[in-house]
Amino acid sequence: DVSFTVRPGEVLGFLGPNGAGKTTTIKMLAGLVEPTRGEILFEGRAVGSDLIGYKSRLGYIPEQSEIYPHLSAYDYLRMVGRLRGLDEKGLRDRVLAFLRIFDLDQDKHAPISSYSKGMRQKVLISAALLHDPDILLLDEPLSGLDVTTALVIRDLIRRLAAERKVIIYSSHVLEVTEKICTKVIILHKGSIVAN
Repeated sequence: DVSFTVRPGEVLGFLGPNGAGKTTTIKMLAGLVEPTRGEILFEGRAVGSDLIGYKSRLGYIPEQSEIYPHLSAYDYLRMVGRLRGLDEKGLRDRVLAFLRIFDLDQDKHAPISSYSKGMRQKVLISAALLHDPDILLLDEPLSGLDVTTALVIRDLIRRLAAERKVIIYSSHVLEVTEKICTKVIILHKGSIVAN
């Protein structure tokens, strides 16, 4: 019983207590979990009709970071860019730009296993944005980030919305969601209780 629409340029906030269904819904939107009923449409077509094409236009920041700890941030982001099919020349510049934006350029060759939770989150955010996606799914993206980086992320989300991206932002923190989102949906026990 979850139904909503997000238009380009909107930032939809997903609010609700732990266990409300936020992460499950985000995973469905990311194509990682199949909906039990209903369908997910993007540009009027069911995403299941071309899941690979849909995922190529998607940036996803998961709640739990699954990241290769033995790689450096530089190597990890280059690997992600190659998997996304980005050309090698432009990829290097994009990776270095994200490492600068998130103040990781001093640690770019250190193994990710030596990074703090906040530093790992910055790498995940960079990986999700590397290919300039049309849809951005953010599941608790500010988790573990310091105040300065959280402000950078907020500004980045606003700029991406101005570029007409579709953004879904899941959180359980009301005040942050209010500042970032243009629309808010509140989930409780797998159903929308407010929109």
